[in-house]
Amino acid sequence: MAQDYPLTPAHRLQLAAAFRSCPRVDTAIECAIEGQLGRAFVDDVQHPTAYAITVGPFWYFAGDPASAGGAALMRGLPAYALLMPSTIGWHERAQAEFGAGLRSHQRFSFDTDQLAVAPLEALLARSRHNEQVLGLDPTLIGPLTSGADALLDVSDFESVADFLERSFGYTLLLGGTPAGIAYGSLVNSRGLEVSVFIAEPYRRQGIATALAGRLVLECLRRGLRPNWDAANPESCALAEKLGFTPAGSYVASHQV
Repeated sequence: MAQDYPLTPAHRLQLAAAFRSCPRVDTAIECAIEGQLGRAFVDDVQHPTAYAITVGPFWYFAGDPASAGGAALMRGLPAYALLMPSTIGWHERAQAEFGAGLRSHQRFSFDTDQLAVAPLEALLARSRHNEQVLGLDPTLIGPLTSGADALLDVSDFESVADFLERSFGYTLLLGGTPAGIAYGSLVNSRGLEVSVFIAEPYRRQGIATALAGRLVLECLRRGLRPNWDAANPESCALAEKLGFTPAGSYVASHQV
């Protein structure tokens, strides 16, 4: 049975050691190790043999997948939560636990080495939406986080105020209605995770380029690394348009 593993300084050191060899496809593991966001679980708080980190719907595993504790920890993976790249043996552990109920899909990683301020500034200068982009503040963020059509999810943060203190983002209003958003959904001391969402009526109009471009540009100006993790071809195309370099793909899974 999974036991909560509070992100105390001692536990964070233990997690850092356990996840040292885990592939990094996003910033979630660092967020938890720094105590910024997320939760951790183990099979036994006093003598852990298996570890899990979760931020939002994303789960990462480390430790001994062949142990009884490892099996119990994997059985705690919620339905439809994403099993992300973990240390050796955990995907096989998931297959053993869930069998045909485990569904896999491909996601895509990108490098930031070729990102540069000047090309992004030039790209944004050509956008007809550039002057409409607004930085998130307490006034703008309210409509974005409420209602059935909310564009912004800050549930991994303590509050809206906590999000605004530790992260940042941009939106664009058309006729007073938020057309989309780009923001740092995960944060750590070195960078953030780029999240972009455009409301259905406003897609394929260059709004994603204007919003994501402004977010990535601000990251570079602040000396932060913007991580881009894509789940579909449209996200991949936008990443390359902004200057990210494809860095291969990986498999994520969920159980139904």
